[in-house]
Amino acid sequence: MTTNDDATAHRVDCAQAVAQLEEFLDAELDEERRDLIRVHLASCEHCLHEYDVVDHVKALVKRSCGERAPEELRVRIRSQLSVLRTELG
Repeated sequence: MTTNDDATAHRVDCAQAVAQLEEFLDAELDEERRDLIRVHLASCEHCLHEYDVVDHVKALVKRSCGERAPEELRVRIRSQLSVLRTELG
């Protein structure tokens, strides 16, 4: 029997889903976590839109350069995207 607390413990909220989109897209999460995010994305239009944006940006970057961006640049880009999300949100 699954209790309500058990079900809640196995959910992902919007903040968690959005924070892990890159790792989700790069298959860097364990399968259980990927499944939780998949379920959340299927039921949350806002997070699905964020997924599409991150996926699109990653695809553009991949097509545009063959080298991996330095970690410092990736951190700066993520920071700027967070600021933009906040401003547009």
